[in-house]
Parts: sequence; C-alpha cells; structure tokens
Amino acid sequence: MTSETPKSRSEKITDSEVRGMVEALKPRWRVDAIERSPHGTDFVAILDVRTPKRRSVVLKATTAGFVDPIIAQSEPRLLTLVNRETNIPVPAVFGYCDDHERYPAPFYLMEYIEGENYEGQAEELSIDVRGTLLREAGQNLAELHELGPLAAAGKVGVQNGELTVLDTEKYPRSDDFRDKVLADCEETLDSLTNGGFYPELADDPTRFADLVPEVREYLQAKVPAMSTPGEPTYCHWDYRFGNLLIDPEAGETQAVLDWANLSAAEPANNLAQAEFYLLNPEADGPQQTNHLRETFRAAYTETRTEWSFDEPIRERMDVYRLVCRLGAMACLPLWYQDASVERRDERANEHRAFVEQYL
Repeated sequence: MTSETPKSRSEKITDSEVRGMVEALKPRWRVDAIERSPHGTDFVAILDVRTPKRRSVVLKATTAGFVDPIIAQSEPRLLTLVNRETNIPVPAVFGYCDDHERYPAPFYLMEYIEGENYEGQAEELSIDVRGTLLREAGQNLAELHELGPLAAAGKVGVQNGELTVLDTEKYPRSDDFRDKVLADCEETLDSLTNGGFYPELADDPTRFADLVPEVREYLQAKVPAMSTPGEPTYCHWDYRFGNLLIDPEAGETQAVLDWANLSAAEPANNLAQAEFYLLNPEADGPQQTNHLRETFRAAYTETRTEWSFDEPIRERMDVYRLVCRLGAMACLPLWYQDASVERRDERANEHRAFVEQYL
C-alpha cells in the first residue's frame, strides 16, 4: 500500500472502479448511481443498482490502512455467520472479494438498511428510546456470545479462507485472557507517555503522562490476580451508537454495523466495553445510569439464562472499565480532533477523574 492518507485514497476510488468492483462480484448487476459516504475511515458508498430489480446496496472497501486485510476479510464472513445463526439485525452480504489485482481489497457488497446514525448525538434520543436500545444491546451481545467458545483469546481474522483466532507474530493468541489484557494495557500506557495512539494529532502529548506510572503499577498487580476469565467467544468490542442504525420513532435497532475488527475475548470484557460506550454517567447521573445498566444486564441474562453477574464477574468488569477508559484516553486526539480546546480539556478531566478513583 501507499503512504497516502485514508481520505485521499478513498477519494481516488473512481466511479469506474466502483462499477468494476460490483461487476467482479455480481456480473449481471448494473450501477445507476453512486453516493459516497462521508463517514468512517474506509470507502463506503450507497449504490442504486439493477439486479435486474432496482434496489439500494452498500459497497465497502478497506482503504484506510487502519485494519489489516487478514482481519478486514473477516467482516463479510462474520456478517454471514451472525445473519445465519442469530437474530442480531445485520445487513445481508451479497458477495465479497479478499484480494484483487486492480481494486482495493478486501471489498464486499451488502444490503442497504434504512436507519439513523447517532454518532456523538445519543443525548438527542429520549430515555425511553435509549432504554430500548440498551435492552436490544443486551440481547444482541448475548446471542453473539453464544456462538462460542473459541480456541483462544486474540484477534479474529481469516486464514485459508476461514474465520479463525489469529496466531501470528503481530496478532498472538493468549491461552489466558489476563495475559492479553495486561499486554494491551502496557501498550496503551506506553502510548500515553507521548500523545496516545495518534501522537501526530495530540495538542498536548504529555496530557496523561503523569498518571502512567501509578496506573501501570496498579494494573500489573490487579490483572494477574483477577479471577479466572470465562471462555473466549466472539466479541464486538465497538458496540456503540456510532455503529448502530436506529429507528428513532420506534426506538429500535435496525442494524448493528462494523464487524471488521472483532476480538475473541471473555464475555465480561465485551459487556464492560458496551456499557462504557452506551452509558453516560457524567450527563445522566447515577440514578438514570443505574437504570439503563440494569436494563442492559437484565436483557443479557434473560437471553443467556446460565449467565449471572456474580461478584467475580463484576470485579473483572470493574478492571475492564478502567482498560476501556485508558483506550479512550489514547484515542482522545483522534476522537476530539475537531472539538474545541475547552471540550477536549473537559473530556480529559473526566478521564482523569475516572482513573483517579482506582488510585
């Protein structure tokens, strides 16, 4: 690949290339219109096609370089698996290509689903709608976790054309999930000494550096001492409002998106991540936050009847919440690159206050 930015590479996918990619997957389909999406890092376009019946479909191609092809190739396969084995609302996949000599790959065609995206705007949704979305999230993640257990903890990718938990030098497996958690924490903490995961965007590269030694000491003691994690399974680590298509009137999830970067992890980790993304204690306050959290957890246990949020699981989730917060701190330069200095500082202060509760 080249050193071009994700945006410039995506913009250089011409209409002719789009039609060629569709033809490679569906030779009899004809593209009548192309609408490029301004969202996301990879190339996404909504296409009007004749199949011969007119319909809208979505073409997605990996162009940004943020996700390795060996992992990106898993997305259409995971969508197909989830569509076949669960009731989680996901787009149907019409075809995919892992590698191509002319076009950026992997790429695939999937069903277009109507719905609104509330990336960064969840506060516009009523509490009743958010309650419905939290309940559906609990049900959806419970069904996803039932697709396990998997062989080990790690990154889900494709080898020899099949979904697998990768075991490579870059993406090693872990037989004990605690080892992976601690290794990821070390990497995140190292990044926080110099601007996080996106140092080129950091306005203050040492914003959180003073916290690193004490947090590192805490996690090096705490993570290995955690109770034994559950068996790893498929985990959608980025289950957030920005990856949902929502019917705001009915208050229902129309589609769960972004299956390109799944982990094999214990369910408690995924649940802690989802709560981190879907709950907003700073804005909602403790009472409303607790209500939404219990809605989410009750839906999960009603779907996975053998599951219980017992004390060891809750204790591990408490550690995982800190891990999620550290990741958000490392991503702050990217997530808030267009925000005002005041908004970045406000969010940084929220992060700092959360972390200091553990110290």
